[in-house]
Amino acid sequence: MPRRIKSAENGEPTQGFERNRKPSAVKGLNNSNNNNKKSAVHGLYELCVETFSPPGTVASPEAIENLRSFLDTIKPVDVGLKEVVSIPDSGNDLVGRANMRKGQCSGSKRAGFGFSPPITYVHVYQCDSFSIGIFCMPPSAVLPLHNHPGMTVLSKLLYGSMHLKSYDCVNPTDVEISCCPTQAKLAKTKVNTIYKAPCESSVLSPTTGGNIHSLTAVTSCAVLDVLAPPYSENDGRHCTYYRNHPCSGFPENGNTQSNDDQNYTWLEEIETPDDFFIRGGKYLGPKIEAR
Repeated sequence: MPRRIKSAENGEPTQGFERNRKPSAVKGLNNSNNNNKKSAVHGLYELCVETFSPPGTVASPEAIENLRSFLDTIKPVDVGLKEVVSIPDSGNDLVGRANMRKGQCSGSKRAGFGFSPPITYVHVYQCDSFSIGIFCMPPSAVLPLHNHPGMTVLSKLLYGSMHLKSYDCVNPTDVEISCCPTQAKLAKTKVNTIYKAPCESSVLSPTTGGNIHSLTAVTSCAVLDVLAPPYSENDGRHCTYYRNHPCSGFPENGNTQSNDDQNYTWLEEIETPDDFFIRGGKYLGPKIEAR
């Protein structure tokens, strides 16, 4: 997926744009650390360290629930978000979250001829154990159907409303090969609903909770994501995109359950959609003092 934004000095992810990139589509609040009060985002960081470090730690259900509950308390102002403004896409600042590949298209299609509006990704923090970032989506923007291999993901809708559709892969023992596209995976719908902030944070695991999902902005919205561990091409955690196909006559225990057809779909791996763009945004929230 899009490439990691790196600094010129040490190659580590930066908190914002690469040098010389134009301001993002998201305004923020400059939060000062002049007092000794711990910021909410630093509290989130410390809880993530406790939950997911060292790398390879398998968090307990209790630890995940504790983190989810804390994420529920995060507000837009806690991560430097104040309001959303509209800035035309220059066509030259398309970047992206680490290992989330971006699509490609010509200028006329970027201008809005049937293509999804670009999404702004605000990098907050990343280490080998987890990453924290924010997707800021204009109305009708789409994060295409994609997976999170071997990852636990917690998501908090900070403002606005979005449509979430998610799936978990299943392993049927008796499915006619002719009823599915070549090399497609059978999946069952986990969530298909519209969420409006404020609402409870969601959690997905490597095999349950809707590990493969798509997000569509109903209104302008922002989603705070915690990924553990983060995407990594070197470690085999690259993002895969999918196209869904209807599934009819799904057999279960030898019987055709036609009433369940709408709950199942075939997921076919595809290249990064051409109309998918992510641009980098500057993080203006409280600084995280990493351990």
